[in-house]
Amino acid sequence: MSHISPSAALGLLLAFALFMISVVWILDRRRQGNQTMEHFLVAKREVKWMHGALSIAVSWVWAPAIFIASLQAYTKGIAGAFWFVVPNIICFFLFAPLALRLRKLVPNGYTMPEFIIKRFKGHTGAHIAFLIIFFGYQIGALLINALAGGTLLSLLTGIDVNIAILAMAITALAYSFISGMEASVLTDVIQMLMIIILGFILVPLVISIAGGFDAVIGGLGGVSGEFGSIFHPGIAWAFGIPVTISLLSGPIGDQMFFQRGFAVREKHIIRTFVIGGLIFALVPMTLCLLGFVAANPAFAIEVSDPQMVGPIVIAHFLPSWAIILFIFMAFAGLSSTIDSAYVALSSLGAIDIYKRYINPNPVDKDILRASRITMIVCAVIGTAIALLKPQLMWVFLIYGALASAGLFPTILSLTWNRLNAKGAMFAVAISLLVGTPLSIYANVKGDENLIVYAAISSVLISLVVSIVAGLMNRGARFDFAELS
Repeated sequence: MSHISPSAALGLLLAFALFMISVVWILDRRRQGNQTMEHFLVAKREVKWMHGALSIAVSWVWAPAIFIASLQAYTKGIAGAFWFVVPNIICFFLFAPLALRLRKLVPNGYTMPEFIIKRFKGHTGAHIAFLIIFFGYQIGALLINALAGGTLLSLLTGIDVNIAILAMAITALAYSFISGMEASVLTDVIQMLMIIILGFILVPLVISIAGGFDAVIGGLGGVSGEFGSIFHPGIAWAFGIPVTISLLSGPIGDQMFFQRGFAVREKHIIRTFVIGGLIFALVPMTLCLLGFVAANPAFAIEVSDPQMVGPIVIAHFLPSWAIILFIFMAFAGLSSTIDSAYVALSSLGAIDIYKRYINPNPVDKDILRASRITMIVCAVIGTAIALLKPQLMWVFLIYGALASAGLFPTILSLTWNRLNAKGAMFAVAISLLVGTPLSIYANVKGDENLIVYAAISSVLISLVVSIVAGLMNRGARFDFAELS
């Protein structure tokens, strides 16, 4: 299924990379090279609310939003679309008060695990348990988006998928490496605007040529026609529960979200995340329409790979220039998440590993070096796993289980003074040891019931252990005022 030549596709990717690098280079030149850790890690904590909203919206445009949204609409109809889109939006609203709470407790912080080490008074076990979640989640962001971008390039152009994966990972690394968080926010704004503009060109064109909204309505039941009800019980159980848990947990295990909570002006945090969620909603809701059109039996569209149903529908109805625009849109979404993951990982590596365990009194130069080294090391790890080409849905649900292990321990660490260090550590550790392997096994085996049980067990174990540990805590209650 090749629609443009490999050389043309590589030219597009090169042009995209050069444009983003040029924008970041101009930013760096204006600063005259006077870069500090505040610039690199939190953009001096001066990000405006609209820039922050666009940045967090596009940072959440992972491969699932671009590819799985239309996949679920195609395979599971309006039921699959509902259970994928709604929790994706609600998670922004639930995260906003937590971000504000964290910012008030540690106004000069950089990462959530850094807060954990302060909250539990230097307890290494609790800190490492949370680091596993946060590093694992960001590595998942790298590999799933590089894999999705590489698969898209290979499908539409004939480029070797391994070369395409490497190109995606290296492109985002190139401009993230220069200016960190400042570069990420600036390029995010540009990329989100690209996605909105291109999305509102391509999808309406497809629907118009296909015959209007009747083309969409004819596919609301999915390709099988069985899933025309939003509350289809089978979809709600097998897909809705694990995906909802995964999506609601995601931001709370995602340093990209917390990093923007530290970077945005404090008085605008709630506004930033609420509006960011509404802006993000445009992406999966729009792309679901392509899945419904593909599922409409009137068109008999041959879908060789359901994961790529969006570009397949565009190629079916529109000329080759539309595929070029879709590739640009996908590049914008996927590379924005990859570069945000690099910057998030750089803060974890510099603050939670280098500063905590290697050099307690670093200067800015030391932090910047540690940040960039972390980016390179994690790029190698994430890209190497992506080259193994696991299924996108597997990765999506597995890193969701990882985040689920930290859902309640993180919330309770921020809000409940009875939770102690050992309780938080064991809550995360036991959930990881039970829920994550179970999720991996369930997804590899394809057992829908076991996937649901794995998702529930991850959050339930961590919640029960946290509550029991807190109720049994007969020591002094933590005074949150100590943090400030």
